[in-house]
Amino acid sequence: MKPMLRLVDRLRRKTKEPSPSSLTSPNATESEAVTQVENIPAVPVDFVSDEMRTWMREAGVALDSVDGVWWHLRGDDQGDELAQAQCGEGYVGLQFHGGGYTLGSAKDVRSGFARIPRGLVERRICSCVLSLEYTLVTNENSDNNRSFPLQILEALSAYRHLVDILKIPNHRIIIIGDSAGAHLAIALQRYLLESKRLPSPQGLLLLSPWCDLSADADRVRGLLGPKSAQDVTTPYFSPALHSPPPQWPATMVYSGALEAFAPSIAALVSKLRDAGTEVAFYEAPHILPRYSHDFLIFATVEGAWPDEVHECWTRTKAWVDTLRSA
Repeated sequence: MKPMLRLVDRLRRKTKEPSPSSLTSPNATESEAVTQVENIPAVPVDFVSDEMRTWMREAGVALDSVDGVWWHLRGDDQGDELAQAQCGEGYVGLQFHGGGYTLGSAKDVRSGFARIPRGLVERRICSCVLSLEYTLVTNENSDNNRSFPLQILEALSAYRHLVDILKIPNHRIIIIGDSAGAHLAIALQRYLLESKRLPSPQGLLLLSPWCDLSADADRVRGLLGPKSAQDVTTPYFSPALHSPPPQWPATMVYSGALEAFAPSIAALVSKLRDAGTEVAFYEAPHILPRYSHDFLIFATVEGAWPDEVHECWTRTKAWVDTLRSA
């Protein structure tokens, strides 16, 4: 069985729980994160490059609004948090969950995927986090108008919403993703630099990035859409195989030393560093292979390897502090 197929099957078993009727737990304390949904308008066509428009037409995808879930601490006013970011204090995270582009929901705040935005807020690494409910694909039918670049455009809509509508300075934004969400974060960042329509964020936080889809070409038909299988090696699908565009922002990469994606993650880090990007790269060395990928989403890991999880969060907070002083 291919690595991504094994990982997706494991995520289905271990991270999916019944969706709550309300996104906010009524028992949350002031030190706990709470959530609210916001509908994000589609990015205006002016922000879409000619190349991306061509890709859209070929894939048959259309721009539309998309939901996002805001995470912030109970007792903190989200408007105040955004106002602080507007004034140059604190960071707003734009987060994309994992799940191989086939599962997961930003709205399911009881799933393992929610552990990351919750942790970022409760540990005060970010003042608040916007988690995107991007469109999932089905690999059974590659012609379903859900393929790339739809997810890139939805991510672009969310980023433009932060910068242009909410007036969050780009240097107060961190783009965050785990597994497939990290792949989407990389794709969005590549588009920002290539299109030059919007400024880059202050940094990227990539957790166990799925960055070489060529190893799973037969499992990503839904993401490829009408593109040929050979296109899976191109930069937007397999960034570990290509140099990044110039002026890539500071990036932190954290993964499991024993995960199946370790070689491709190391290749991505090498490409970034060779291009002059400031990269902080860490691996959790002791977590068993079956839990090593995207380990922050598993409560089991926090129970069995608490020191590894604590060190990851500590290093992440320290890295964000270096961005503040940059």
